[in-house]
Amino acid sequence: MKKILFLLISIMAFTAWAGDEYTLSATYYYPGSSGAGGRTASGDYIDRTKLKNQEIRWVALSRDMYRAGFNINDTIEVTSETMPQLNGKWVVKDKMGGHRKIDFLIHRSNASWFRTSKVTVRKVK
Repeated sequence: MKKILFLLISIMAFTAWAGDEYTLSATYYYPGSSGAGGRTASGDYIDRTKLKNQEIRWVALSRDMYRAGFNINDTIEVTSETMPQLNGKWVVKDKMGGHRKIDFLIHRSNASWFRTSKVTVRKVK
């Protein structure tokens, strides 16, 4: 019985650890694109001046990531080998369709460097 309990605890611990990082397909959006209005799913207003000045760092996550334990207003750490501008902390403010996807809210004038890519994300504890 002790061996089974130890095995179950070990599996749960490994699952929690292994689930900390996710590789997601990264795209971007901006207010007015693809139905994106002036507010996010969190109800927050997108201040376009702050967005242009890169004072806000918000993302949308696909719905499966919410089932994986992410929530609106969580802070996440993003790592990208191809786009260092994305590295660092972002706040989850929106939802999107798809599977294992992240959408970065970026002002249209700041998006020339963006290339669809893969990024790694983890929730900041």
